[in-house]
Amino acid sequence: MEAYRYQELVYLVVPVILGVEFFLNAKEEKKGKEDVPLGSYVLDLCGFVFTALVPAVFILTIWAIETKAFPLREETLARFDRYAVMFLFMGAWWQVYMIGALRIRRLRERLCFINMWAPFLGLGVFISLLVLWVSPWGLKWVSIIWFLILTGVFSAIRLKPKTLERVFWVLAGITFLLENILFIWLETVV
Repeated sequence: MEAYRYQELVYLVVPVILGVEFFLNAKEEKKGKEDVPLGSYVLDLCGFVFTALVPAVFILTIWAIETKAFPLREETLARFDRYAVMFLFMGAWWQVYMIGALRIRRLRERLCFINMWAPFLGLGVFISLLVLWVSPWGLKWVSIIWFLILTGVFSAIRLKPKTLERVFWVLAGITFLLENILFIWLETVV
Protein backbone atom coordinates (compact mmCIF):
# COMPACT_ATOMS: atom_id res chain seq x y z
CA MET A 1 0.00 0.00 0.00
CA GLU A 2 1.30 3.43 -0.90
CA ALA A 3 2.40 5.72 1.94
CA TYR A 4 -0.29 8.37 1.42
CA ARG A 5 -2.97 5.72 2.05
CA TYR A 6 -1.84 5.46 5.67
CA GLN A 7 -2.35 9.20 6.06
CA GLU A 8 -5.82 8.79 4.56
CA LEU A 9 -6.62 6.17 7.20
CA VAL A 10 -5.66 8.63 9.95
CA TYR A 11 -8.36 10.97 8.57
CA LEU A 12 -10.87 8.53 10.04
CA VAL A 13 -10.15 9.83 13.56
CA VAL A 14 -12.48 12.82 13.16
CA PRO A 15 -15.57 11.02 11.76
CA VAL A 16 -15.21 8.22 14.31
CA ILE A 17 -15.04 10.77 17.16
CA LEU A 18 -18.09 12.50 15.64
CA GLY A 19 -19.95 9.18 15.56
CA VAL A 20 -19.08 8.54 19.20
CA GLU A 21 -20.40 12.03 20.09
CA PHE A 22 -23.68 11.18 18.32
CA PHE A 23 -23.93 7.95 20.33
CA LEU A 24 -23.16 9.73 23.62
CA ASN A 25 -25.80 12.38 22.87
CA ALA A 26 -28.36 9.68 22.08
CA LYS A 27 -27.57 7.98 25.38
CA GLU A 28 -27.88 11.31 27.22
CA GLU A 29 -31.23 12.00 25.55
CA LYS A 30 -32.60 8.58 26.60
CA LYS A 31 -31.45 8.97 30.19
CA GLY A 32 -34.29 9.13 32.69
CA LYS A 33 -37.10 8.68 30.16
CA GLU A 34 -39.43 5.70 29.90
CA ASP A 35 -40.25 6.20 26.23
CA VAL A 36 -37.29 6.47 23.89
CA PRO A 37 -37.47 9.82 22.05
CA LEU A 38 -37.37 9.80 18.25
CA GLY A 39 -34.39 12.14 18.33
CA SER A 40 -32.26 9.51 20.04
CA TYR A 41 -32.91 7.11 17.14
CA VAL A 42 -31.78 9.81 14.69
CA LEU A 43 -28.67 10.46 16.78
CA ASP A 44 -27.92 6.71 16.91
CA LEU A 45 -28.33 6.47 13.12
CA CYS A 46 -25.93 9.39 12.60
CA GLY A 47 -23.51 7.74 15.02
CA PHE A 48 -23.67 4.53 13.01
CA VAL A 49 -23.07 6.40 9.74
CA PHE A 50 -19.97 8.22 11.02
CA THR A 51 -18.55 5.39 13.15
CA ALA A 52 -19.15 2.43 10.85
CA LEU A 53 -20.46 3.28 7.38
CA VAL A 54 -18.05 6.08 6.41
CA PRO A 55 -14.92 4.17 7.55
CA ALA A 56 -16.21 0.96 5.91
CA VAL A 57 -16.73 2.66 2.55
CA PHE A 58 -13.38 4.36 2.85
CA ILE A 59 -11.46 1.20 3.78
CA LEU A 60 -13.31 -0.89 1.16
CA THR A 61 -12.41 1.49 -1.65
CA ILE A 62 -8.77 1.67 -0.55
CA TRP A 63 -8.56 -2.11 -0.34
CA ALA A 64 -10.32 -2.65 -3.68
CA ILE A 65 -8.11 -0.15 -5.51
CA GLU A 66 -4.86 -1.34 -3.94
CA THR A 67 -5.53 -5.04 -4.55
CA LYS A 68 -7.27 -4.50 -7.92
CA ALA A 69 -10.10 -6.68 -6.61
CA PHE A 70 -12.64 -5.34 -9.12
CA PRO A 71 -10.68 -4.67 -12.33
CA LEU A 72 -13.79 -3.84 -14.39
CA ARG A 73 -14.95 -1.26 -11.84
CA GLU A 74 -11.65 0.48 -11.15
CA GLU A 75 -12.81 3.86 -12.47
CA THR A 76 -15.98 3.70 -10.37
CA LEU A 77 -13.96 2.75 -7.30
CA ALA A 78 -11.44 5.52 -7.95
CA ARG A 79 -14.28 8.06 -8.10
CA PHE A 80 -15.84 6.61 -4.95
CA ASP A 81 -12.44 6.79 -3.24
CA ARG A 82 -12.02 10.40 -4.30
CA TYR A 83 -15.42 11.31 -2.86
CA ALA A 84 -14.61 9.46 0.37
CA VAL A 85 -11.27 11.23 0.66
CA MET A 86 -12.87 14.59 -0.05
CA PHE A 87 -15.62 13.86 2.48
CA LEU A 88 -13.01 13.19 5.14
CA PHE A 89 -10.32 15.55 3.91
CA MET A 90 -12.53 18.55 3.21
CA GLY A 91 -15.17 17.53 5.73
CA ALA A 92 -12.91 17.49 8.72
CA TRP A 93 -13.57 21.12 9.60
CA TRP A 94 -17.37 20.96 9.60
CA GLN A 95 -17.15 17.69 11.50
CA VAL A 96 -15.01 19.38 14.18
CA TYR A 97 -17.70 22.09 14.50
CA MET A 98 -20.37 19.38 14.81
CA ILE A 99 -18.32 17.65 17.50
CA GLY A 100 -18.18 20.98 19.34
CA ALA A 101 -21.95 21.49 19.03
CA LEU A 102 -22.70 17.96 20.22
CA ARG A 103 -20.29 18.25 23.17
CA ILE A 104 -21.95 21.52 24.23
CA ARG A 105 -25.37 19.88 23.99
CA ARG A 106 -24.30 16.90 26.07
CA LEU A 107 -22.17 18.73 28.66
CA ARG A 108 -24.40 21.79 29.06
CA GLU A 109 -24.36 21.79 32.89
CA ARG A 110 -20.73 20.73 33.33
CA LEU A 111 -19.17 22.73 30.50
CA CYS A 112 -15.64 23.97 31.23
CA PHE A 113 -12.44 24.68 29.34
CA ILE A 114 -10.99 21.19 29.73
CA ASN A 115 -14.00 19.18 28.53
CA MET A 116 -15.04 21.57 25.74
CA TRP A 117 -12.29 23.80 24.41
CA ALA A 118 -9.32 21.47 24.83
CA PRO A 119 -10.83 18.73 22.58
CA PHE A 120 -12.11 21.32 20.08
CA LEU A 121 -8.72 23.02 19.84
CA GLY A 122 -6.90 19.69 19.81
CA LEU A 123 -8.99 18.32 16.93
CA GLY A 124 -8.70 21.61 15.05
CA VAL A 125 -4.91 21.63 15.30
CA PHE A 126 -4.74 17.88 14.53
CA ILE A 127 -6.78 18.19 11.35
CA SER A 128 -5.02 21.39 10.28
CA LEU A 129 -1.63 19.73 10.54
CA LEU A 130 -2.76 16.44 9.01
CA VAL A 131 -4.62 17.84 6.02
CA LEU A 132 -2.64 20.99 5.32
CA TRP A 133 0.86 19.78 6.22
CA VAL A 134 2.29 20.49 2.76
CA SER A 135 -0.20 23.14 1.70
CA PRO A 136 0.86 26.29 -0.09
CA TRP A 137 0.68 29.79 1.41
CA GLY A 138 1.00 28.51 4.98
CA LEU A 139 -2.64 27.41 5.10
CA LYS A 140 -1.97 25.06 8.01
CA TRP A 141 -0.99 28.08 10.13
CA VAL A 142 -4.05 30.01 8.97
CA SER A 143 -6.24 27.09 10.02
CA ILE A 144 -4.50 26.67 13.37
CA ILE A 145 -4.78 30.42 14.06
CA TRP A 146 -8.49 30.24 13.13
CA PHE A 147 -9.09 27.52 15.75
CA LEU A 148 -7.04 29.44 18.33
CA ILE A 149 -9.07 32.60 17.66
CA LEU A 150 -12.39 30.74 17.87
CA THR A 151 -11.37 29.08 21.12
CA GLY A 152 -10.12 32.34 22.62
CA VAL A 153 -13.10 34.45 21.57
CA PHE A 154 -15.79 31.94 22.53
CA SER A 155 -14.21 31.09 25.87
CA ALA A 156 -13.69 34.81 26.66
CA ILE A 157 -17.17 36.10 25.81
CA ARG A 158 -18.89 33.33 27.75
CA LEU A 159 -21.96 32.78 25.61
CA LYS A 160 -24.80 30.72 26.99
CA PRO A 161 -24.36 27.04 26.07
CA LYS A 162 -27.50 27.01 23.90
CA THR A 163 -26.31 30.06 21.93
CA LEU A 164 -22.83 28.61 21.55
CA GLU A 165 -24.31 25.32 20.32
CA ARG A 166 -26.30 27.20 17.66
CA VAL A 167 -23.20 29.12 16.59
CA PHE A 168 -21.35 25.84 16.09
CA TRP A 169 -24.24 24.37 14.08
CA VAL A 170 -24.25 27.47 11.86
CA LEU A 171 -20.46 27.24 11.43
CA ALA A 172 -20.81 23.56 10.51
CA GLY A 173 -23.52 24.34 7.94
CA ILE A 174 -21.64 27.23 6.34
CA THR A 175 -18.39 25.25 6.23
CA PHE A 176 -20.21 22.24 4.75
CA LEU A 177 -21.71 24.37 1.97
CA LEU A 178 -18.46 26.19 1.21
CA GLU A 179 -16.44 22.97 1.16
CA ASN A 180 -18.90 21.30 -1.20
CA ILE A 181 -18.84 24.31 -3.53
CA LEU A 182 -15.03 24.16 -3.43
CA PHE A 183 -15.14 20.41 -4.07
CA ILE A 184 -17.41 20.85 -7.10
CA TRP A 185 -15.11 23.56 -8.40
CA LEU A 186 -12.05 21.32 -7.88
CA GLU A 187 -13.82 18.48 -9.71
CA THR A 188 -14.38 20.68 -12.75
CA VAL A 189 -10.82 22.04 -12.74
CA VAL A 190 -8.89 18.83 -12.03
